[in-house]
Amino acid sequence: MKIALVLGAFPTISETFIVNQITDLIDKGHEVSIFAFQKNNCEVIHQGVLEYNLLEKTVYFQEIQISKFGRYFDFLKFIVLNRKHINFFKIIQIFNFQRHGKKAINLRNYTKFKWILNHASFDIIHVHFGTNATYIAQMKALGYFANTRFITSFHGYDISPHLMNTYPKKYELLLQEVDLITANTKYTKSLIQNLTNSHKIEILPVGLDTGKFKKNRFNKNQDFTMLFIGRLIELKGPHLTVEILNSLVKRGHKNIKLIIVGEGELKDLLVELIGNYNLQEKVKLTGALSQESIIELMETADVFLLPGIYDKNGRAETQGLVIQEAQSMELPVIISDVGGMKFGLIDRKTGFVVKEKDIEDFSNKIELLIENESLRTEMGRKARKFVVANYDSKMLGERLEKLYYQKHL
Repeated sequence: MKIALVLGAFPTISETFIVNQITDLIDKGHEVSIFAFQKNNCEVIHQGVLEYNLLEKTVYFQEIQISKFGRYFDFLKFIVLNRKHINFFKIIQIFNFQRHGKKAINLRNYTKFKWILNHASFDIIHVHFGTNATYIAQMKALGYFANTRFITSFHGYDISPHLMNTYPKKYELLLQEVDLITANTKYTKSLIQNLTNSHKIEILPVGLDTGKFKKNRFNKNQDFTMLFIGRLIELKGPHLTVEILNSLVKRGHKNIKLIIVGEGELKDLLVELIGNYNLQEKVKLTGALSQESIIELMETADVFLLPGIYDKNGRAETQGLVIQEAQSMELPVIISDVGGMKFGLIDRKTGFVVKEKDIEDFSNKIELLIENESLRTEMGRKARKFVVANYDSKMLGERLEKLYYQKHL
């Protein structure tokens, strides 16, 4: 199949699941093209981007300039060459001045899409994030790619609770034109269902390479090591990890440390908290790291911690792929009960789900694991088995491929 993946930015270090999805589709023999609205100049690049030369497969947004009269000839040529892939009844409406105003004269509803239209037809256009999909919905509504299945994946940041009153208008055209929506968890699906009673919504979590996220070393640490990985923003609760560490130190646990991986707006607050509690010797702030470096840290950690919260706008983590990555590395995970995180583990078997902001209960669960090494080992083994069965990118790729071929929903 010819598949177009449409993204907001590429490459992005925090969206390794997209790279996994792309490389899996290529391995399955599909012809994949990537379209991105923005190019990121990342200091750290996912290895798969380099191994599969994905930058060479990527086209970046650029509104192509054509002379006033030349654009009419160019548009006519496009119609002739792509007559099998357009809806003539819809596309003629491009010239409707009452509907489109000046765009009907200057053909901007053609030129602004030409960076994608130049690349002929596709069997599938798959857009990540609803905010990007509104652009493709405009193209479909104008009659472009009439025979192409249009799929949109929502991941959470594109459907925030505090903006729900804006979405009926913002996503109206998308919900009309899309053939299938995927949501990463039941939580995200429930938010989308507030906008539509459509049955075109499938739960498809983002996945990981469980062959890469696999524990190879089983060395015992001198200090019990807690690990947090994520952007340093309110909804992920990085500041609460310092509070939890302070609680455990107060209980008398001296041989304990915390590693915080990530960058973000709360970094200064973390530094302040660490200083206030005199925990400088027990906390390490690493900044952003490559996937390979993260795997190395997971091999030496004892527990993964993500005490996410509902932020001031009511947003919460919708899946948190790093929770599955940690479990794949045989780490017990301890998370809060907000958003969609709780759907990504088995409570009390592969980790613990704790009430939001309950520092004492987070400390209780960690203390239980500190004092019971066999429980940590048992939870870790069950965690990996759970992730391999439910989140492996190859397995999820097969599910996605079936959705691509599915004609009637």
